[in-house]
Amino acid sequence: MRQTRPDRFGNSRSRERRRSRATRALLRAWQLAATTVFLLVVMGQAAFADVTVTPTAPPGVAGLQDLLNWTMYGGALACTGTMIYGFAKMGLSHQNQSYSGANHGKAVAMLGLVGALGLGLTPTIVNGLTAIH
Repeated sequence: MRQTRPDRFGNSRSRERRRSRATRALLRAWQLAATTVFLLVVMGQAAFADVTVTPTAPPGVAGLQDLLNWTMYGGALACTGTMIYGFAKMGLSHQNQSYSGANHGKAVAMLGLVGALGLGLTPTIVNGLTAIH
């Protein structure tokens, strides 16, 4: 039997139990990883045997476009409200000589502007990703 010295609480068996639990967990993770790699390599070839791609739009694309339009509308309203709030807070805080509040208002207004810029780029990104050539 291996001599183990007790830990600071005088309990050497709990250390051995923790070590054996960690070893079992590591072994189980290794087995799962090996099984996954085996399934991907051996069985993956059968899954990708005959795949054909047709350039037709899937059903529901018109509904997706409506959803994107309404989301852009809501985002534009949110960005406008954020900018109005930020600029108002910046102006009122500066007027009351609260420079930390003015800086926070400026940061909020800039976040609204960055959000509006992101909304402006969204149609270009979506059309570029969903273009069918």
